Amino acid sequence: MKSTGVVRRIDDLGRIVIPKEIRRNLKIRDGESMEVFIDLDSIILKKYSKLEDINLIARKICIKINELTGYNVILTDREKIIVSIGKDIQNFSNKLLSDSITSIIDNRQVIKDYEPIDLYITSEFKLSGYFYITPVIIEADSLGVIIIYSQEKMDNTASISAQLLSYFICQNIDIN
Repeated sequence: MKSTGVVRRIDDLGRIVIPKEIRRNLKIRDGESMEVFIDLDSIILKKYSKLEDINLIARKICIKINELTGYNVILTDREKIIVSIGKDIQNFSNKLLSDSITSIIDNRQVIKDYEPIDLYITSEFKLSGYFYITPVIIEADSLGVIIIYSQEKMDNTASISAQLLSYFICQNIDIN
């Protein structure tokens, strides 16, 4: 753990204010849920990702999409890659997203590229090829994106696969 040097008092209702600078650095938005952990004499707050709750099942679906179509599949939350399946994108899980992917999430864009493009998935890693990207939207909140990627031109199974995965996530996520 890294100390921030910030000390805060607990108010009479048991609340602590997380300083604005820390919230900005960690991209914590107003109203966002935090998960609370304890370890001996420490309280640890972690941003809660609804998509991580269904990680195992989503991973299995992504593997099956990859097996059936040959396309690479990436599932993200708002900050990082949750699942990455495919020969071109192994070991991407838990990597932070690039600003361009974060912008796609914020703008709720659906992207279908008919021509190959270069796209930074993380700040360090660029993919070149064809993409189908669709947001995962639950209760009007954009929680992440599904990225289907291939170095070869894709057919409409890419959009069908992404839409089915998005539908599955939306139906099976706990929204409380």
